[in-house]
Amino acid sequence: MSDGRGPAGAQTRRAVAAVTLALVLALPGCGVVPIRLAPAVPAAAQLQAEPPGYARIRAFGDELGPSGASSDDLGRAALARLQSSEPIDLLALSGGADAGAFGAGVLKGWTQRGDRPEFDYVTGVSTGALIAALAFLGPRYDDALERFYTRTTASDVFILRPLAALAGAPSIGDSAPLRNQINRIVTPRMVAEIAAERRKGRMLLIGTTNLDAQRQVIWDIGRIAASGQPDRVQLIRDILLASASVPGAFPPVTIDVVADGRHYQELHVDGGVTRGVFAYPPGLRLPPPKGPRRMWVIRNSKLAAEYEPTRQGVVSIAERSLTTLIKHQSVGNIADMQAQARRDGFGFNVTAVPPNLALPPYKPFDAAYMNTLFQAGLATGRSAHGWADDAGPLMGQH
Repeated sequence: MSDGRGPAGAQTRRAVAAVTLALVLALPGCGVVPIRLAPAVPAAAQLQAEPPGYARIRAFGDELGPSGASSDDLGRAALARLQSSEPIDLLALSGGADAGAFGAGVLKGWTQRGDRPEFDYVTGVSTGALIAALAFLGPRYDDALERFYTRTTASDVFILRPLAALAGAPSIGDSAPLRNQINRIVTPRMVAEIAAERRKGRMLLIGTTNLDAQRQVIWDIGRIAASGQPDRVQLIRDILLASASVPGAFPPVTIDVVADGRHYQELHVDGGVTRGVFAYPPGLRLPPPKGPRRMWVIRNSKLAAEYEPTRQGVVSIAERSLTTLIKHQSVGNIADMQAQARRDGFGFNVTAVPPNLALPPYKPFDAAYMNTLFQAGLATGRSAHGWADDAGPLMGQH
């Protein structure tokens, strides 16, 4: 998800336009295109549902996590790393569509600066989920990040099919091109690398939104990668696509699950619908630190309010209202993370698109637009003053 007319506003504008057009075109009596071929999970079975063959690979974002998560080798490795006296670094990446170019630039600039840590925990939602998978594996993937966020075009991400709404389609966009991009990036080799790092206790966590439950789901991608299940590569691809699937613009992603021996399907969409950026479930209490802990938060948008006279008309008013809501949600998410950091002994560091950054006229996945953001991120990553310990300055507060 995104906010404002700034760098991330484009994704929200597409989402609002998609929803509005779908409502206008949805005629009574039109056929509905099925996207779920199995029943939804019954409410009473939500906590038991898992993709077939897997265990303890996910949790709701408002839960403490699956019980017994530290009772196997992977769980013990993660706990041992957390309890180590070595520095612990957590990187959290937000959504923002093509404005993910900012976060990609920050990471590459940080590498060039020479003090980018090996992150123990990386979390991401929406476009931040795509960045997170590459950031987790380190600087050798910086060039891949730069290519994706400076050379990708709109046709590489979506195909507009507005007339499909007449038949009751779940979106006006086809995300097949984005799926193909993710399939090229997330290879069996890459998944094996993620599995190897998970066995060392490092964790890659991706957020999606379960529409049926109206709750955030946090996926342990490393545990999936290390599972040995034959569909592990495809499941990771599906999760990344789901996390980036803006409702109305892209169709939900169906996830096959089993509960009480029965087969169901869940509908998952953009992780930013529930949380625009996250560290770990708020109710989770970490053991006292034995060494330095640092939390790094990259928001791929402007946090500052951006004045613009609102045009009359239902679409303009709905768009402006939604972007305002999401901007304030983002500020609230970051405030929650700052409180978590203070409580659990992390030094808190946050960055976002500079409030005074001038951007070229917006077109979806426009080269000039994305390169401007990438260069701003690059400068931020290289700078000795690219991070703040409070979001206030990034919101235009002095």
